[in-house]
Amino acid sequence: MFTLDSFVVTQAEIGQRIQQARERIGMSQRDFAEAVGKDQTAVSLYESGKRKVAATELSTFADVLEVPVSYFYEGKIEPDDLDHILLSEFRKLPNLEAKQMILQMVRALSSLFKQHASDQ
Repeated sequence: MFTLDSFVVTQAEIGQRIQQARERIGMSQRDFAEAVGKDQTAVSLYESGKRKVAATELSTFADVLEVPVSYFYEGKIEPDDLDHILLSEFRKLPNLEAKQMILQMVRALSSLFKQHASDQ
């Protein structure tokens, strides 16, 4: 039987997800605070669940953390989200040469992973 409680996400869980997403992209609390227009103390309180995150702020947080807003409620990044993040980062590269270099690296890594998987 489903209850409403099974769909409720606590402030502490949202805070943990903010911290996890921030750390995943290698962003400090200070940098995140600056990017979302908050002070570092506020971010620390969000991450610890001691300060409520307004629903209107989640969109901004999601943009900065490169996750969909649903991440704060579902707690995981889906493969399609990873594709979106990768493409977003790729588009930020400064020129065609950089993009070609990254593409070569991705192809090489893909080949290594395929080879490793077939060796097992």
